[in-house]
Amino acid sequence: MARIVKREVTRGKKYEVRWSWYQDAATPDAQPTRRFAQERFATLEEAKAKKAEVEQRAVDRSLHDPSGGKETFGVWAERWFRDHSIGLKPSTARSYRNLLDASVVPAFGHRRIRSLTTADIQDWVAGLLDRGLAPPTIRHHYLTARHVLTYATHSRAIAYNPALDVRLPTDKSTGRVKQEMVCLDDSQVADLAAALSPPYDLLIVFMCYTGLRCAEVSGLRVGDLDLTNRRVYVRRTVRQVTGAWETHVPKNGKARVVGLPPWLASDLRAYLLAHPRSGDLEAGLWPGREHGGQTRFGGSTGELCWDKPWSRESFYRRQFKPALAAAGLPARMRLHDTRHTAGSLMLRSGIDYYRVADYLGHSVDVLLKIYSHILDADRDADMSKLVRPIRSTSS
Repeated sequence: MARIVKREVTRGKKYEVRWSWYQDAATPDAQPTRRFAQERFATLEEAKAKKAEVEQRAVDRSLHDPSGGKETFGVWAERWFRDHSIGLKPSTARSYRNLLDASVVPAFGHRRIRSLTTADIQDWVAGLLDRGLAPPTIRHHYLTARHVLTYATHSRAIAYNPALDVRLPTDKSTGRVKQEMVCLDDSQVADLAAALSPPYDLLIVFMCYTGLRCAEVSGLRVGDLDLTNRRVYVRRTVRQVTGAWETHVPKNGKARVVGLPPWLASDLRAYLLAHPRSGDLEAGLWPGREHGGQTRFGGSTGELCWDKPWSRESFYRRQFKPALAAAGLPARMRLHDTRHTAGSLMLRSGIDYYRVADYLGHSVDVLLKIYSHILDADRDADMSKLVRPIRSTSS
């Protein structure tokens, strides 16, 4: 069925695997046609692996079509992106498109897909590291290339995926130190709020006690607040992409409900009384700003604009960063750290971790990984609740 033939060295590949199979005839009356294929490898181990794979695929009746391997990686990349992006959020599809255009297609687009080897992809990964890309970023580029090759494998254009055995750099191997998240306590949240002008003082408190993602905050509307039952309904995300606002479903594709502390619900009720469009349930909950002017801390600001969504980028540069400095808080704090602050405040207050995961829109596994330091800190308190066993008086 398949055999290995040792040939004269041709570009370093001296072991040739040859195999054949029968292709079904176009009509029931015609005889099946016998097809032949061969592929060369540099080492005997690779050739043996290929021979075993061909024989297994023959058993499964799933031999690949060698003609598909003659097409370029770029052709298969476009096919993969066309089919894969059908079920993706626009922002996720754009990320894949950017990764393809930035490094993957420029590196491999001109190559026949069957000619790619593990060494080719390993060299490309090493080049990304030499360019100064961080290990997590390199992983995103690599996974995009691997997805294309997996797609070609499933389409039977190639018999195996050469990206599977590639080794990736890690933070540990490169000496990269991850940026630590900043979790504020109650008094620090109050200090940060005091350094912001209304209504963003209330907004930052809202973010630190609900844990909403920035795109979810931008997507909130007046009708998403149920202050009677102290609930926030997270139904959509809004992002600014190349100057235009784009609305989509929340992460994981489903809405969720987040509770509000009684005091925060009261503050939001007072806020809505002053909201100029509080009677319109489809109006944005938090306003954007027109450009112009200066804050008292030196940041640029402008008039509130209730017709524009709250902008993460604008708020971060013009209000949040100056307020951090004014409040004496770590300058490395990101807006996403308000989400970490919410998670830590909930856990430290004694809320069960599986409920915190639900409020934040996390899986329990992700929550335990992110906030393991907080749960570890509670270990001594947990153990102190266990009492020494005492024999019963009836013994």
